[in-house]
Amino acid sequence: MTIICPRCGSRDCIIPAELVFESAYMMYAACPSCMADPGVGKQTPFNRLFDSIDDIDGGTMRCHSCEKRHLDIVVAHALCILIREGLCDVQATLSHVGTPMITIGYQIPFSPRLGRDTLILIMNTVDKKTAEMIISEVPEVKGVIQRKGSLKQPIGILDTGSRPHTYNLLAGCDLRGDIVSSAFGELCIYKTQSDTHIEFSRGKSDKMQVLESLYYQRKLSGIVVDACCGAGTLGLVSVLAGAREVVLNDAFLPAVKNTILNIRANSSVLGLELEMHTDLSELPVVAGAPVLVATAHGSCDLSVYHGDLASLAAVVDQCDLCLIDAFIGVPTAGFVEAWKDTAGVVVTI
Repeated sequence: MTIICPRCGSRDCIIPAELVFESAYMMYAACPSCMADPGVGKQTPFNRLFDSIDDIDGGTMRCHSCEKRHLDIVVAHALCILIREGLCDVQATLSHVGTPMITIGYQIPFSPRLGRDTLILIMNTVDKKTAEMIISEVPEVKGVIQRKGSLKQPIGILDTGSRPHTYNLLAGCDLRGDIVSSAFGELCIYKTQSDTHIEFSRGKSDKMQVLESLYYQRKLSGIVVDACCGAGTLGLVSVLAGAREVVLNDAFLPAVKNTILNIRANSSVLGLELEMHTDLSELPVVAGAPVLVATAHGSCDLSVYHGDLASLAAVVDQCDLCLIDAFIGVPTAGFVEAWKDTAGVVVTI
């Protein structure tokens, strides 16, 4: 099954989940011909690591067999371009480059070796011209994102009354996925990373432990509503857990688009066939009254809505469990009140 990337139109960005799971264990591994770990200190100034910016190019420390390079060398190559273009000085360290995110994220017990288009950089100090140079000159970098606001400010919307906070995609493509593990199985959750909340893959998350606890309490077998679903993780894992019906909803359109994408990318794992009911291009960025976007059938019945989560309570007749996964610091008492008559149990995460 070929899925077209909604960001760049490529047929290669989105790998069906079952194929990701088959290949992930070797995706970032060194081959027998790879050089040893270069031992580059992330806080060591560039001019103590290399004599000049001319010492690094696309071939520096590239394995002649698998053609991969160590993550630190790839980041050093990007830093070299920043120095050359006057955005950093030679005292800058690898940490100045920003946040490196591998395109399929999972907990790796070793430093990754990267092939072509396997890294997205989230950077503080970069402009569009330099971002395009990094994409052109560093083969491993798939996309360059410019961070806006503080590190603590989440990407997305806090509620339907707030303006979306997003980062700038300056060059390339920012679509990447995370392998999500649970007691019920694994999913590959894709996100357009400049407009979706960043969650690093560090093994099993606290959210997944909450979901597993609910399962062992036998609260995941009926109708489950993931009221602010983001990329769809909790709702889709609930499908794996055996829910009879799942309702996914988000007021932010990029989240709804990612949810639709993840149903498609995990369709074989989930045992679902998707049917669209609304043209996504006709929907507002932030929704009010809920609109039914899509349904899916197979292992369970699934619905996807775009709307305010409090208003959704009037659309859903009844559910056994409502999950509310809001950003930290967002008051949830009003959401719980809106769902108290509709849901058997409301859980805030």
